[in-house]
Amino acid sequence: VDGVVPQMNGNQNGNIDERQVQENDNSIDDQGNLLNDFGLLPLQNRPPWWNVELGAFVLNFGGRVSVASVKNFQLCDRNDQDHIMLQFGRIQGRHSFTMDFQYPLTGVQAFAIAISSLQSKISLG
Repeated sequence: VDGVVPQMNGNQNGNIDERQVQENDNSIDDQGNLLNDFGLLPLQNRPPWWNVELGAFVLNFGGRVSVASVKNFQLCDRNDQDHIMLQFGRIQGRHSFTMDFQYPLTGVQAFAIAISSLQSKISLG
């Protein structure tokens, strides 16, 4: 998951002029350098590391996620992978998940990202 969300500041309502973003072809670059000019916060999936004992890639959810799943993820700042802004993962059964988030994400932004990760492919047929 790589993406951008509007930044929320104390004095602003978070609205962004979409025309401004669309007019500038370089508004989204690999480092996210120009995104702040438009009030956007670049996020990326925190990369997992290889655990030799388990023979699998893992992420540390601090005990908050208890079931391995492809739906589990952590979003962090592109420039600081230790600053986790959102983590989402399965806790039991098929339909039980947990979500933790922190500033600068709002609850609505975090929930929208988490719920969109559950969307399955639409079958045409």
